[in-house]
Amino acid sequence: MGVLFITHALGVIAQICHEVAVMYAGQIVECAPVEALFAHPRHPYTQGLLASIPRLSSQPKSPLPIIRGTVPALGQFPQGCRFQNRCPHTMARCRLTMPDLVSVDERHAARCFLLEA
Repeated sequence: MGVLFITHALGVIAQICHEVAVMYAGQIVECAPVEALFAHPRHPYTQGLLASIPRLSSQPKSPLPIIRGTVPALGQFPQGCRFQNRCPHTMARCRLTMPDLVSVDERHAARCFLLEA
């Protein structure tokens, strides 16, 4: 039996899921076993999400890191990578071509040109 659980609560995902798929603008950008995703996020959006989680070790009242910009409107996605306008690593090819979901490890894949090196 399988259960599909859709949430923004990453702490819940860490506690109850075995596999996770991270979506951005209606598209899977990374999928992996939960432990691998939290230990080694590979897509810039996943990295940004995990960086924005409050930590007990953070200074009280310090601002959380944010992912700059806004999600594109439904049906108004840019040509190329859907995360390009918010990504700190955008290259010229990101604006022209949608990256494929590429295998990083046996059960870990992400959609980013940075992984082709």
